[in-house]
Amino acid sequence: MDWDWDSSPTYGSECLTIDGTFSPLVFFDMKLPRQLTDEEVELMLDIADFHLETRRPFLGLVRHERGTGVVVAQHRKRFSDWIEARREPLRRDDFGVVVVIPEAIFRAVLRVVYRFRTPPLRTITTSDVAAAVAAARNELQRIGHPVTPTLDAFLDGLGPNGRSPSST
Repeated sequence: MDWDWDSSPTYGSECLTIDGTFSPLVFFDMKLPRQLTDEEVELMLDIADFHLETRRPFLGLVRHERGTGVVVAQHRKRFSDWIEARREPLRRDDFGVVVVIPEAIFRAVLRVVYRFRTPPLRTITTSDVAAAVAAARNELQRIGHPVTPTLDAFLDGLGPNGRSPSST
């Protein structure tokens, strides 16, 4: 995928928003109960590759609501292959992801999978947006990235039911 994340830090469709405006925080908003396209999956991986290749810190914040951001088996395989191919670079202390997974059963399945195959990148799962935002703030602090007033306002705007400024 040839996307210039420096000059165009956002992408939006009716199904997915990617907002890299506040890098190292990159916000992924799964908006509709529809399957992501192959191109959207590649864009999600491309912005992470961009951060890896430029040695920039990265904290993905993925917001799911019940039934949104459907990732089919071929896309799960693509994510898995991507992680496996980058296992060592992903071990960086300043590279991670916070994922909102509202359904308890999916969080439980993920915990079981992680018990047998721990991902190389720091991964935090939460049940709701408020917990994800708190985790993101903690992670940004942990990696030494300041939460500026603008970033703070963006995170506050994600609220439990609110939409981010970039997705309206």
